[in-house]
Amino acid sequence: MSPANRQAAYTKSRELPSISYRWVNWFVPLIIGCAVLFWIENKLSNPATLPVNKIRVHGAFTNVDEAMLHRAVNGVVAGGYFNVDVARVREVVEQLPWVSEASVRRVWPDTLSVSVVEQKPVAVSEKFGLINANGDVFKPLNNKTSTSLPVFEGDVQLNKMMLSHYFEMNNVLSQIKQEIIYIKIDARHAVEIKLDNGLEIVLGRENTMARLERLMKIYHKILASRINDISTIDLRYTNGMAIRWKSDLKKSVGLLGDMKHV
Repeated sequence: MSPANRQAAYTKSRELPSISYRWVNWFVPLIIGCAVLFWIENKLSNPATLPVNKIRVHGAFTNVDEAMLHRAVNGVVAGGYFNVDVARVREVVEQLPWVSEASVRRVWPDTLSVSVVEQKPVAVSEKFGLINANGDVFKPLNNKTSTSLPVFEGDVQLNKMMLSHYFEMNNVLSQIKQEIIYIKIDARHAVEIKLDNGLEIVLGRENTMARLERLMKIYHKILASRINDISTIDLRYTNGMAIRWKSDLKKSVGLLGDMKHV
């Protein structure tokens, strides 16, 4: 190798390795972008940034107290528009006695919208409170609608059963234009009802609907003309029924005969 070539080779071996600075082209903007996002997040999480200034409630209200709704929401609204806890607001609203369910959403730029579905009572339990169509119990502070509702007597676990009997039996009783104002199901699932004309009907544990249908078959033929004189009808008989007359009449219990061919 010539002296010139040896010198060139030596010089090349002594050169420092080249360094690429291409990573700077994306790393620096990334750092800047993260810093900007952190600043924005920190700014928006500040309650002073876009505070919630308005609360609007929506729904068809009969018993819900709008003032109470506003107080409940105001009590838990914290933070600005972006970080208010809408799940917590909904939870607090749904704890109010007359509220069945609620939904909460943000409305730009400073409003919280609360939509409420009101509880619809279908019966009253003197022990437990009001009962809705799902059999759930709720206890409003102002129980102002209970006087017009049927009374359910029985364990709260039997509410769904009582509701089922109530609706099915009322459908049958529509044949004689009567409705149930009281229904009782005891621990043995024996059923008693009272109609809006004051008539009490004992149905027992088994075949309750069949027994009520049996009563309908003879009602107009035998009972209709004296129905206002009857206190109680006991249908717990295979082929008959027991009738108790009102106290101002002759005290007696009459057992109707074979009903197979009625």
